Amino acid sequence: MGLILSPIWNRRLSREVFEKEKAEKINNALFAISSAVNTTQNLTDLFESIHHSLGSIIDTTNFFIALVDVSQHTLHFPYHLDTTDDDFSPISNFDTENSLTGFVVSRRRPVLLRKRELEKLAEQNSVWGPLPLIWMGVPLIVRDEVIGVVAVQSYVTPDLYNEQDLQVFSAISDQMAIAIDRKRSEEALLESETRYRHLFKNAPAGIYEIDFEKAKFIRVNDIMCRYTEYSEPELLSMDPLDLLTEKSKSVYLKRLEMLLAGKQVIPTAEYTILKKDGQKINVILNSDFVFENGKLKEARVVVHDITKLKQAQEEKIKAQAFAGEQKKLALVGQIAGKMAHDFNNILGIIMGNTELSLMDCNDEETRKTLELIFEQTLRGKNLTRNLVAFAKDQEPRQEFFNIIEKIDLVLDLLRKDLQNIELKREDEPKMPNLMADPGMIEHALINLIQNSIHATSLSEHPVITLRTYTLDDHIYFEIEDNGCGIPDDYIDAVYEPSFTLKGGMDVTGSYEGSIKGTGYGMANVKKYIEQHKGSISVESAVNCGTKFTICLPIIKTELTTQEKAELKKNIRFSDKRILLVEDESTISRVQTKILSQDPCNHTVDMANTGQMALDKFDQNTYDLVSLDYILPGKINGIAVYHHIRKTDPDIPVLFISGNIEFLESIKKLKLKDAHIDHLSKPCRNKDYVNHINSLLEKALAFRSGTI
Repeated sequence: MGLILSPIWNRRLSREVFEKEKAEKINNALFAISSAVNTTQNLTDLFESIHHSLGSIIDTTNFFIALVDVSQHTLHFPYHLDTTDDDFSPISNFDTENSLTGFVVSRRRPVLLRKRELEKLAEQNSVWGPLPLIWMGVPLIVRDEVIGVVAVQSYVTPDLYNEQDLQVFSAISDQMAIAIDRKRSEEALLESETRYRHLFKNAPAGIYEIDFEKAKFIRVNDIMCRYTEYSEPELLSMDPLDLLTEKSKSVYLKRLEMLLAGKQVIPTAEYTILKKDGQKINVILNSDFVFENGKLKEARVVVHDITKLKQAQEEKIKAQAFAGEQKKLALVGQIAGKMAHDFNNILGIIMGNTELSLMDCNDEETRKTLELIFEQTLRGKNLTRNLVAFAKDQEPRQEFFNIIEKIDLVLDLLRKDLQNIELKREDEPKMPNLMADPGMIEHALINLIQNSIHATSLSEHPVITLRTYTLDDHIYFEIEDNGCGIPDDYIDAVYEPSFTLKGGMDVTGSYEGSIKGTGYGMANVKKYIEQHKGSISVESAVNCGTKFTICLPIIKTELTTQEKAELKKNIRFSDKRILLVEDESTISRVQTKILSQDPCNHTVDMANTGQMALDKFDQNTYDLVSLDYILPGKINGIAVYHHIRKTDPDIPVLFISGNIEFLESIKKLKLKDAHIDHLSKPCRNKDYVNHINSLLEKALAFRSGTI
């Protein structure tokens, strides 16, 4: 006999089954929404998943998600579906008092509004768009802050939702809010990471991240690779300390020690980095240190290459010091030059009459006196020659010549004075040619060797050693003797005009009595060497000897393979037309060869006078002018420049000159004209090309409006 259930029991059982199924649907929806945070790719996918999950519980035919920023008074609708309303534009002046969404936001609780309530709100202008018959919305609250509203509505069924639906909707809203907030945080983090990676890769400075525990780079950008000339895999396999010079390592380790001790350090510091080829660059590192549980873990570092800035600062300091020295010497030189002119006239009269008297003199004592007078006039002539050389502010005339051959020539001129002196030679084979003023270098050598001859005048076994060698793209020559030496108190004064330890100033009896000094020989030597961008140094010990070392840059006739490779990486301009104005054929041949060959490949027109430069400029169109300041004839470099500017105010002009007067005037000129630059003679080939490339780049930026 079968079991017969009453209608009441059937209804109760059906309701229980329905409630159970609904509870399962709610749990499934909650689980689906929670899982969607991890399974969806973005917020749009998450919103679609929420919409689909809710649709299994309540009617979501007309559905929207609104996100609000109360502090900024903004509202936007990232997801919406509606059969009637198509206006879901974002709102930038959101007011919680005049919309259904605002109604939920301001009250911070779920709301179910039926037809009568909606009509009443519409009369108060608190409903946007088409008026629904029923509307249900719940706030999305995270950390006690309303971040949005989820709502459903119907335009055709006034009783589509009830209080039970509102309770379910409210129960699910917490999970929706958490899911949306987590996804927004994920997307914000992803966007931030994407933005960081973009900045990391495309920043105009070097950037790297470092792991202190592993002492390794974690990440490096392309600019950092370009700075160091290491590839990314090479850098990532290196200890960061290996990039630093020994001095910079000690600075770095000292700062690291302070950090580990819990002390604060300034984020920025200056270091010297070693490139892959061993060259050094100056950088400023701006570090952001990351600590974990009080322990230094990582650092994010921004690297700025300040090598050119440092070089410019050093050159400025040197130029200022040099200009100050030259002003002082120029004043002395003007006086000395005037004195030399007048003194030569007096000497000429004395010398001429003494020679005439010697021809007719038969008295031995008188003849000795006349010979002494004649010898002293010769000494006076040598003094005036040095004075005149010191007084002249002439620019070196550059030529290529062999320094060893020049030394041989000077030794031959001084052969008589070297008769009783042991002469040693230590010459490096196959010395490169030196580009310099042959007369100035010869004069410097004569003064230096003559000083050594004088210094060994009382030595029992006088020895003078001459050395020539190359080091780091420089030619060195040394003059060393085993003579009387220079006392420490006077070592810094040897280059001062009119300073001498010979003759009446020889209080220690270090020289033969007949040896006299003019006081201008070493001043001239220093002046000549510095005009060639060289250096001179002295080492001396009393009664042991003295060694002077001259260092001059090697100027090659063409770019080296390494220089070409370096320039190819950075050079942006080729096939330009350049007017080269240079009267010294040695220099113009070298510069033309460099500019016209790979990697520059420019077309070069040469002019060796100011007039020729004016004619060529007026007849042709050029992208840049390389202009010497000192030119033969009445038209100098400045006159050519002013003529160019009358026609073309923007064409780049690179001045090339070692003239002191010009170096002073160019500073003021550069303040008025952004399209000029200058290099002092002699200049390295790579520097010459880099300056031209820099001017062309600046001109392009000016035309494109980026500067």
